[in-house]
Amino acid sequence: MISVVIRNKNEAKALAHVLSILTSLYSNDIGEIILVDNKSTDNSVLVAEKYGCKIVTISHFTYGKATNLGINEAKFKYVLLLSAHAIPIGSSFFKSAIASFENNSKVAGIRFVNSFENYIRAHKNDYQVKNPLKYGLMTACAMVNKSVWEEYKFDEALVASEDKYWSKTVVDHGFLIKDVAETFFYFARRTEVSNLNRFKHETIADYQLHGEKYSSYFKIVASSVYKMTIINMSSFFQNIYNELKFLKIKFQIKDTLNKTSKR
Repeated sequence: MISVVIRNKNEAKALAHVLSILTSLYSNDIGEIILVDNKSTDNSVLVAEKYGCKIVTISHFTYGKATNLGINEAKFKYVLLLSAHAIPIGSSFFKSAIASFENNSKVAGIRFVNSFENYIRAHKNDYQVKNPLKYGLMTACAMVNKSVWEEYKFDEALVASEDKYWSKTVVDHGFLIKDVAETFFYFARRTEVSNLNRFKHETIADYQLHGEKYSSYFKIVASSVYKMTIINMSSFFQNIYNELKFLKIKFQIKDTLNKTSKR
């Protein structure tokens, strides 16, 4: 049996989908579900209560803090970390993950395959993550060994990439991050504002973790001007060209349908 920790803020509809599937398909694998709620103003808490979740409210949210709070409340050794937009797929999802932990006591965390490129990388590396700062856990859907977490908590100060930093930390201390050939659906629909904030936070975290120097103000402005003029102009003419090709195809469709209708 495992614990499930779900981070959430105002995602009642998505949360209902996730909890419905977790409780109906994986009841034999899951011992408890913990919702770490970031002061939702919709009915997320009511949805969670309907499905028997334990609810933990977080103030001053960071991804690392929310993850730590959830794992701290977990009573089982293995903890699945989810966002409210991620759903495990397949009857062997939990069984394969638990087997990976049980077969090697040095496994600290599990990343699930979520793309063709990710699968090829995992297969090539015998399902062991070689570059944890780049290919480490994705806590939108990942599993951790709580006993390792008790030694190495997630960094609560990072604005993003706390999962990759944790992966590197545990690997540096002799543990393993393993890929498992099970997958999940991630169905978040972000607004333009949330996408911009995501870009900002992930970029800040990336430069902090790699110790690299960000571009000068001159390079930032020059890059933006280049994109606003040369790149956008090129894209504009490419779109016109593509539309003309579609127009030609539509004429061909029309001619073909006219001929066949006369038979």
